[in-house]
Amino acid sequence: MREKAQNRGPASETYAGFAWDYLRRNIAYARDFESILSSDKFDNTSAQGSIRYEMDVDKQAHRWGLECFESPSSTGLDALVIWRQDAFPGALSVQYHDDLDQDHDGKSFKLSNFDCHKQHYVKADGTRISVIKSAEFWLQISGKPEDIESEDQPFSVLIDGGKGARRRIDALRQLTSLSRNGSENFKLLGRQKAFTKMRNALFAYDIRANGGSYKDVGLALFGAENVQQNWDSNGGFLKARAVRAFKFGERMVAQDYQSLLPKKTI
Repeated sequence: MREKAQNRGPASETYAGFAWDYLRRNIAYARDFESILSSDKFDNTSAQGSIRYEMDVDKQAHRWGLECFESPSSTGLDALVIWRQDAFPGALSVQYHDDLDQDHDGKSFKLSNFDCHKQHYVKADGTRISVIKSAEFWLQISGKPEDIESEDQPFSVLIDGGKGARRRIDALRQLTSLSRNGSENFKLLGRQKAFTKMRNALFAYDIRANGGSYKDVGLALFGAENVQQNWDSNGGFLKARAVRAFKFGERMVAQDYQSLLPKKTI
């Protein structure tokens, strides 16, 4: 039997956060991760605090939509998950400025001004991909700062009109709101309604993957009283809902997790 997964939603209830929680349950992904751990090209020193540096083996993670591998056991906000920009249209390209006074017009940002969790991935060409996230939002920016380890260099966002432009505009609005209002006052409208299906699918998948029955799924999702009254007889419908929740989770874990990444961020 597979190692029991934690029956709970992701630390970041965002589309990108749910995508990671589905992917980390994928057996093939876990095998790929284990194989790179034993590679002579894997360098444990590539990670320094909240910064990770590109390694040769990172390209093997690209087929999963990631810039680099993260352990499937990493579940919290500390999990360093960097989505590739071609898989995550809401990722923003930014230009860092040399003049520290260029942010006076209100159109520039500084990473140091964001009072939330931040992580960085540095590519060999000097590009730094930064993730800004909490339980309610997940933003990703990519640019070339002068100082890789500094968060004080101002930057402005570059919006191109290609595929995914609306998602990038949404992400810019989100970034602006976060910069002005702080993480404590930042809210996503409709978040609870949008993510109930994905959360239930995670629970259902974990229960079934660890030997539970569909009835166990129903008990976890709907409660004992509802299951007793509306399971599978006399017009009961909850068994069908439990099956659908698991099947949806199964599809997401297998490959459909990437379909979440292009979704609207606000």
